[in-house]
Amino acid sequence: MSFSYAAGGAPVLREASIRLRAGASVGLLGANGAGKTTLLGVLTRTVRGITRGSLLLDAGVLPERRAIGYATQAIGLYPMLTVEENVGHLARLLLGRSQARAAVARAIEEFSLGSIARTRVHHLSGGQRRLVHLAASFVHGPPIRLLDEPTVALDFEARQLVVKLVRGWRAEGVAVLVTAHYPEDIEELSTELVLLRDGTTRDLGELGSVLSNRARTLSLRGDSPTSASWELTLATGTLDEVRAKLGEIPPDVRLSELRLSGNRLRDILLRDPSLSSFAEETEAR
Repeated sequence: MSFSYAAGGAPVLREASIRLRAGASVGLLGANGAGKTTLLGVLTRTVRGITRGSLLLDAGVLPERRAIGYATQAIGLYPMLTVEENVGHLARLLLGRSQARAAVARAIEEFSLGSIARTRVHHLSGGQRRLVHLAASFVHGPPIRLLDEPTVALDFEARQLVVKLVRGWRAEGVAVLVTAHYPEDIEELSTELVLLRDGTTRDLGELGSVLSNRARTLSLRGDSPTSASWELTLATGTLDEVRAKLGEIPPDVRLSELRLSGNRLRDILLRDPSLSSFAEETEAR
């Protein structure tokens, strides 16, 4: 599909395509301004503009508004209402009064909001508001869930809760699409990767395959005779290759005493493949 905000305007999306499967989580990678939020808006019909292309929704007998849940990056809550009232408002709109109460109770428990359920939103921290926003966005239990920067403002514990929830949703057969500012979040939240660049998407495949095709990196850090620090990074696959690059080191020699062409070696770091390094290289191209 393609999308522009006005007729005759420069397209924000060109030949963008994305496929969501039940039980899979797609991580959408892209630099700031690449159009990730716009793409989510097009998929949910929440942005106005000129769209060309097709959107196929297969959610059984569910109407579209029940089939999709979209947690936007911007938090949309009523600050003077309580957590329970905010979540309940969305539940009644999407499910009707007869199903709303049970749905709210499930969402409050799922997102661990019980202790603040009757607290007004304007008294909450940024991280707590983010969790309430997520709970309200998915209170209707949709089979398709879109999350735009869901970990913003979350502390470690809340972030791990979101990771656990997304993995649980996948196990239940939910289709998930997620964007995140940090590649580490995408790595924990996703099973498949799509890159958005210059308005065009590129299907990178399964996360495991992307990382398995990358080598470990060996970083040597030290000081030169002029006291300037230096770092040398080498691509390497196995510990045998590490030994070959370093040469034979007597077991009684300490790393702090090593010399490489007159340079003092301070430490050696062996890093496993990560999505962070992949993203850095992709943006540099």
